[in-house]
Amino acid sequence: MTELIPLALTLLLAGGYLVGARRLRRDGHRWPRGRTACLMTGTLCVASALLPPVSAHDELFGVHVLQHLLLGMAGPALLALSAPITLALRTAPPHVRQALLEVLHSRPAAFLAAPAFAVTVNLAGLYALYLTHLYAAAERSDLIHAAVHLHMFVAGCLLSWALIGTDPVRRRPAAQVRVIVLVVAAAGHDFLSKFMYARDLPFSGGSLTARHFGAELMYYGGTLVDVALAVILMTQWYQSTGRALRREQRRSVHSATARPSRRSQLMLAGRPHGTGSRDSAGAGPACSVPPATELLTAERSVKLDPGIGGGVTAADGRPPARALLQGHGVVHNSDHLADRDG
Repeated sequence: MTELIPLALTLLLAGGYLVGARRLRRDGHRWPRGRTACLMTGTLCVASALLPPVSAHDELFGVHVLQHLLLGMAGPALLALSAPITLALRTAPPHVRQALLEVLHSRPAAFLAAPAFAVTVNLAGLYALYLTHLYAAAERSDLIHAAVHLHMFVAGCLLSWALIGTDPVRRRPAAQVRVIVLVVAAAGHDFLSKFMYARDLPFSGGSLTARHFGAELMYYGGTLVDVALAVILMTQWYQSTGRALRREQRRSVHSATARPSRRSQLMLAGRPHGTGSRDSAGAGPACSVPPATELLTAERSVKLDPGIGGGVTAADGRPPARALLQGHGVVHNSDHLADRDG
């Protein structure tokens, strides 16, 4: 019965999950059906690995490898995609939610959820099982056999949650780091399969044909699961990048509408961009430019003389428009001299 511990844990998780999803729908909130489907499919994988007819023939090495693929790779990956911790945080009472968040953000939880730790535990267990006499000992002892199954399940859950899990964790690594970890895990898994095939391992694995078949199933089945994990990881990376770009666009639009530009402020005040009074501590005197409407009115009201030099006045006694512009720094002295020389 000890070898059914992973199944018992999975069924307990599934029961709490379904209760939480039902409570969420009863309160009028929506929970993705795809996540619920992932939970049920993952539970089915774990149950298929530990119950008859598969468990009734697990003395065959090929059947044992099938258990490994279901219990240590496919099942944990589907359970990680169901996001059970996120559902618990949305449905649990406040004190339970607070306690769960403290656990998730603790240092031990961060250490266990680190991809480097997860891939090390996963590969170390597989190499120790198939390259030593541990597999033969598991075939003779029910307790060791149950411990091997429990290690497969826990190590697979740690690796899947570290790679494709969506639940909140402390300091989740970037997608690039998780891609590297996935490549390392897949390469280690494939190398072990080829090495087992070349060296006729594991010990006490049955006939040569059975050991070769198990190594081939481990290679091709593991590659299929690794490719699925890569597709999921790349999809999550693409979606997270899109969400980050949309947040940046909304932030830029909000900043542009909330704070007008300096040019807009000067135009609304009736002053050209780049002019105005200097700071009181500056070197130059203050210079004020009249609004554009005043300048246009002055241009229309004056009769310019070709020899304008500064003594010409308009009909109403005010200085001409060009002198007004020159006095405010809009027309440069070089232009005035050029006109006078002409």
